[in-house]
Amino acid sequence: AQDGGAPGGVHLGAELSFRWQCVEQPIGKLLFQRFLSGAPGLAAAGALWAELEAYERCEEAERSGAAAALRGRFFSPGGAEHCGFLSAAATAPPTGEAPP
Repeated sequence: AQDGGAPGGVHLGAELSFRWQCVEQPIGKLLFQRFLSGAPGLAAAGALWAELEAYERCEEAERSGAAAALRGRFFSPGGAEHCGFLSAAATAPPTGEAPP
């Protein structure tokens, strides 16, 4: 098709995105998370992903402590699984909150 879609008018743009393949599709998500956990330089990214998903499921009363644990483990230099590849904006404390 000339519009970039598949024959029959089906557009494949969403099917080619990272979000669709590695987040929304269960098998793609599982395979990508296994890839992250098996690569020495990417294991912390896989652990961070898992912990962020757990954070989203925790009760509101537990979120403050869970967020502090995440920041200490993944966002702080010297943390157990520091994710140094994250930008300063990604690791900055939320507005109105003092840095650890």
